[in-house]
Amino acid sequence: MNYESRAIALLNHKYGEGAVIAKVFTEDYGLKSFSIKRNRSKKSKNKILLLDKMSLLTINAKNNSKKEIQYLNEINLAYAYQNTNLKNKLIRLFISEVLSKALIDSERNINLFQFIWNTNTQIDKLENVDNNFCIVFLIQLSEFLGISPSTENNELSYFNLNTANFTNIKNKNEEIIEGEILDYFKRLIIKEKVIIPYHRRQELIKILFRYYSIHHINLSNIKSYDVIESLI
Repeated sequence: MNYESRAIALLNHKYGEGAVIAKVFTEDYGLKSFSIKRNRSKKSKNKILLLDKMSLLTINAKNNSKKEIQYLNEINLAYAYQNTNLKNKLIRLFISEVLSKALIDSERNINLFQFIWNTNTQIDKLENVDNNFCIVFLIQLSEFLGISPSTENNELSYFNLNTANFTNIKNKNEEIIEGEILDYFKRLIIKEKVIIPYHRRQELIKILFRYYSIHHINLSNIKSYDVIESLI
């Protein structure tokens, strides 16, 4: 069955001698893998160029639930990024890396799709993206993935990463955060603006990677965050 859909390119890689496999988050069918032939035709080259990380697209494709890799008929750019500074490009790369690990194939999530689409267009309009962006993004994304930290009882002394809530109990078999880092974390999850020192941002991103891991989403080997921090 053919369909048309908005789509967000996540990543692509060479497959064998003559093809590229692209991971694309579609509005209508969730995460899909598409095969594109690598040849000298202008149409083929344009398809591959348009599949740059986080490109906002419209596609015409064939959906076959029995096949892991789908066929892409047509691809067009739906939104052209205007802001091409290095930090913005790296932030888009960070989003791409996270989503490629967090999304499940063929799981439709229109609200998440709209959030990612809007996030990218909003970033494109900013000259200076907030230094806390990557941390805030992970917290916001967790809501769409069903693993968001609870904000209830946030006056308590600890936050339990395993149960995703605030507590006064320290269980040696579970992971908690406390003290100054907890204060930053709490202020972010209740959507307060806060200036966070570099070393605390580094600590918070590791905590959030760990939090995702505890809740069965492995964000290991994401390199773009360190590069983003080096530009701040």
